[in-house]
Amino acid sequence: MSTSTLTQNRPEVIEECVRDLVDGIEGHPALQNPFYSTWMGRTLNAREVQVFAEQYLARTVNTSVMVALSVVYTDDLKARVECVKNLYSEYGNGDPAKAHLVLLDEFLSDLVGRVAGRSVTAQELHAATPLPSTARFSQVQRELFTSDDQRTVQGALLAQEHLAYSMLTRLYEGVRNYINLYDTLDDFHERCEYFYLHIGEAEKEHKAEALISTVAVCDTEQDLEVVTEAFRQFMSITADYWSGVADAMSQTA
Repeated sequence: MSTSTLTQNRPEVIEECVRDLVDGIEGHPALQNPFYSTWMGRTLNAREVQVFAEQYLARTVNTSVMVALSVVYTDDLKARVECVKNLYSEYGNGDPAKAHLVLLDEFLSDLVGRVAGRSVTAQELHAATPLPSTARFSQVQRELFTSDDQRTVQGALLAQEHLAYSMLTRLYEGVRNYINLYDTLDDFHERCEYFYLHIGEAEKEHKAEALISTVAVCDTEQDLEVVTEAFRQFMSITADYWSGVADAMSQTA
């Protein structure tokens, strides 16, 4: 598609191109990989669950910061507004107790403690050393979100938010393997607020917001190429991250 064609048909054609980009992620190794197969396929031992929890926290602790950086490193006003909506959601819509990372800390420390049969704190999980693949993910993620090219920032955000929903549905399905560790079914579901918040509302909104902000920074075919490169790079580091987690878990199985 030529640059002139994109310019003449903006925003409908550009939005279609961006939608085509995200529609193809289902079969990517960032989602179809050994980690998810193992996580959903069986009950893991205490050390395997702790490895997952440690590395997932090491990765996810930066998520809200990346969204904040997307506000700072995006110049387009319309795109920036969408990023601000996302950021407000990440921080519990103004309620610190409902900030997403707080809910995740509570859930993972509780789950690891139940599987291990001992008290586990979020501080203990956060203190673990990131795997090389986890550290690499965080390094490249920050490079993408602090790029001086807002198209790169938005391409990375587009990938992050469109992976998040599918990631969380898979993680939740794996968590269901541990229902027997909870006193009642109600207790299990009450502990899963982190997942229900994201699957039921937050990540759906974040996907829509990221699509709008990406379209806002694209006027030409070249713009889309820059967005696509950042999108694919984020997908690639995510696949490598999960591969590293799966390898580390297999060594403790």
